[in-house]
This record gives sequence, structure tokens and C-alpha cells, in this order.
Amino acid sequence: MKKVALIDTAHWHVPLYIDALEKSGVEIIGISDPTDTTGPALARKFGTACFATCEQLLAHERPELAFVFGRHIDMPRTANLLLDHGVPFAMEKPCGIRAADVQQLALKAAQKQAFVAIPFVFRLSDTMKVIQSGEDPVRVDHASFRFIAGPPSRYLRAGNPWMLERDIAGGGPLINVGVHMIDLFQTLSCSKIVAVSAFSTALINNLSIEDFITVALQCASGAIGTIECGYTFPSASGQQREFTFSVRAGNHFFRSADKGIEVIRDGVNGIEHEFVPAEFETDLYYADFVRHVLKALQDDSLAIADFRDAAAVLQLVEAAYRSASEGGRTIQLSH
Repeated sequence: MKKVALIDTAHWHVPLYIDALEKSGVEIIGISDPTDTTGPALARKFGTACFATCEQLLAHERPELAFVFGRHIDMPRTANLLLDHGVPFAMEKPCGIRAADVQQLALKAAQKQAFVAIPFVFRLSDTMKVIQSGEDPVRVDHASFRFIAGPPSRYLRAGNPWMLERDIAGGGPLINVGVHMIDLFQTLSCSKIVAVSAFSTALINNLSIEDFITVALQCASGAIGTIECGYTFPSASGQQREFTFSVRAGNHFFRSADKGIEVIRDGVNGIEHEFVPAEFETDLYYADFVRHVLKALQDDSLAIADFRDAAAVLQLVEAAYRSASEGGRTIQLSH
């Protein structure tokens, strides 16, 4: 039975992990929560101790795996601590608010040959599986993604007011949910992104973070991706967000539809249409991620994503924010 720690649990993603952890049969040997809000209840649930900090937990326990949450600004410090203690871990994205910090973590993890997993869960999604369903990997020509989440007030209800402060969160919907779309496009394009431009607005809620942002990405291959994300969807329990997309890859065109993906292709006898059922509720993929982490660690295999992937995505986030702050100026990146 693997001994697992939950680090900095005052985070809205934690509930998405709990059921899978319970069913996995792992032993939760410690929890840390600097806010003293969610930790005590989780400690009672798992019959374990709650510590004020990750440092205190590691002084008393020796976990074989940690799942790390917490504030974006604190993530690099926690990651360095776990790397120094030789603890394998999974860390919520974005892993920090500066690409340079995450690049440093990537180098350190590589030097130590450490196991690190980042939940870019679209790599485990039906969307990825359908687009990459052929024998050969597709190479995307252009793609467009929209992910519009609920209003920022939901972070206040979840006890995470820091998510509305740019200095602590690093930004708004782009660094929080847009990173998934950036990673998905970068993975599908099979090419380095060399130029970024963006426009954003913060006029709706008048916060330091953006309410809505649109980003254009150009690859060295010539592929183009556009991403729109925001905190502007009037979400309710039955419908929390908008997620739509269209992708052109070779002679295939994929587009999201109700409860699935429409696949349109050039066939021998003309245009062919196929509907493939797909699950777009991204919250469900976190249980898949938990199972993936446990199996990868057991098999000594690679995680779906690591600090190198997180750093690459955060570099593009930084470029997009810079472009938006400069009126949409195209930011050229080195090849």
C-alpha cells in the first residue's frame, strides 16, 4: 500500500482527486494546509494528521508519493522542497507564476531523475483520443478552442480569494484554464510555437486578472491555433462552462458537438461524416490522472507531462500576457 501525502489542500481541485484516491487503496499518511480550512476535515476523513506546512509534514512522515496543490506563487518552493527530500509527486498546474522558475524545476528534476507528473488532463481526454485515433499521429493544420469558465466569484466561494490577485495567481483564466488548451494545441501540432499575440479585457469585473483573453499561436510548421478563455460563463450546477473546438488535420476536420465529436473527412466516395461520443466534462479526467500517476510510478514509466511541459506552456502564457499588455503586438519566440 503506497503512502501518500496531500500538500496544501486549500484548493478547488482537491475534491476531484479524493474519490479516486479512496478507491485506489493508498494510505494517506499526512496532509498539510497552511490555511487550516480544508486540511482538518480531510485528516479526519482519512484518519491521519494535518500539518500547518509541507516542511512540518516531511519532518514527521516519509511519503512515497505526494499530490501537491496550493497557491500558484508557492508551488516552486514546495516543488524544490519535495525534490530535495526525494519524494515523487504530482503537482497542479501551472507550477508557478514565472516560466523561469518552472524551467529551473525541470532542470533540477532531470538531474535528480525525479518522478514528477503534471495534470494536463486533456492528454488523457476523449478529445485527444478521437483526434489521434488513427495509426499515425495527425499533424494539425489549424485549431480553435474556446473554454469559458464561470465567474471569478466561484473562487471566493471555494475559499481561494488569491485566485483573483495577479501577483499571487500569475493571471486569470489563461494561466488557470487556458494552459490546458495551449498544451493540447502544442501536443497536436508536433511543432514549436514561434509567435504569440493576444488581446484581453478586465473591464467586466475590474480585477487585476483578465476576465477574457484571446490568443493566437503560430508554429514553425505554419500551423495556427487560437484560444479563447474567460471567467464569464453564467455557470450553474447543470452547466458550468462552455467548451467548444474545431481542428483541421490533413483530410480530417474535427468539431465539438453535443455529447461528442463530429468527424468530417474526404472519403473515396465523397465527404464522409461520423459522430463519435465523447466526454467533455474535464473534472472527470482528474480521477484518470490519479490512476495514471499511481500506475506510472508503479511501472517506473513516464508521466503524461512533467515540468518541461509546464515550463513550455508557461513561456507561452507569459508571451500572451506581454502581447496583451502591449496592445496585441506579436511576440516572436526563438526557434
